[in-house]
Amino acid sequence: MPLPTKLRPKAGRTVRHTLADGTVKVYRYERHGPTAHEREPDSTASLIAAYQRSPEWRALAESTRTGYTIYLRPLHTLGHLQASTWTRRDILTLRDAIAASRGNGAATGFIRAASTLFTWAVDREWIEHTPVTRIKALEGGHLRAWTREEADLAETQLPPHLMHVVVLARYTGQRRGDLCAMGWSAYDGQKIRLVQQKTGAPLVLPVHPVLKANLDAWPRVAATVLTDARGRPWKPQDLSHALPIALVRVGLSNDLNVHGLRKLAAAELADAGCSVHEIASITGHKSLSMVQLYTRSADQERLASAAIVRLSEQKDKRTNKQKIS
Repeated sequence: MPLPTKLRPKAGRTVRHTLADGTVKVYRYERHGPTAHEREPDSTASLIAAYQRSPEWRALAESTRTGYTIYLRPLHTLGHLQASTWTRRDILTLRDAIAASRGNGAATGFIRAASTLFTWAVDREWIEHTPVTRIKALEGGHLRAWTREEADLAETQLPPHLMHVVVLARYTGQRRGDLCAMGWSAYDGQKIRLVQQKTGAPLVLPVHPVLKANLDAWPRVAATVLTDARGRPWKPQDLSHALPIALVRVGLSNDLNVHGLRKLAAAELADAGCSVHEIASITGHKSLSMVQLYTRSADQERLASAAIVRLSEQKDKRTNKQKIS
């Protein structure tokens, strides 16, 4: 199967009008109507179009739909192919090409979106079997967590509009979109109330003393808690672009991002001895397996320390018994 060397959006319609003074005005319009591939009933492009019209697609969070649209572009580029002709080998080849050009994280995102698409296709009887099966995530496909030391440094060295992001994310464990959308009205001085954009889950978060001290001191220059350098509410994409640049300037790695702070929040809760269910009540995760993934290293260290303490106590008891006897 030939692979795309470059993913290009479909060109829209361009119209040029010459005005009375000789000036040429150019008007660009979005493409309307289905492409030729989408008019072919069994094509991959038709499948994607049908999925994006479905109730299942509409039920996804807006941020998820945006991400899936991006990750499904490689399949749409090959939209002329019949949906039923895709094989596991084809998917792996495409995944590897994405990993080589855009990184393992993008490749993992592609697999996740393609799996959802083809599973839907099986349920709707477009195809008999999904080609996305038994495909493991590539190493490094998950965004890494911040360390405590990195977060501590960022809190002291970043400019206020980015330091606020680090603190709020670290002590609430929320996703980027929810952080950017969080309004001052959600904070009553003791708790933060919000509805997660991705899951629709309502959360009531008791505010950590460190976070409370910060929130009470931060200026309220907009309706949202977080604002950019000009005092405007952060747009998620702008925040993701600005943060790595600022981190490099203070000596931190540019591979750190907002989602890694969510992982740090979960890890710090695990270090404090919180159960998986307790951590999920803060982060809002529906899947406990994701919480376990985030906290695996923290749990391992805590459990290992507890095991050594028990071993030491057991040896002490044996030693005492021998002395008594």
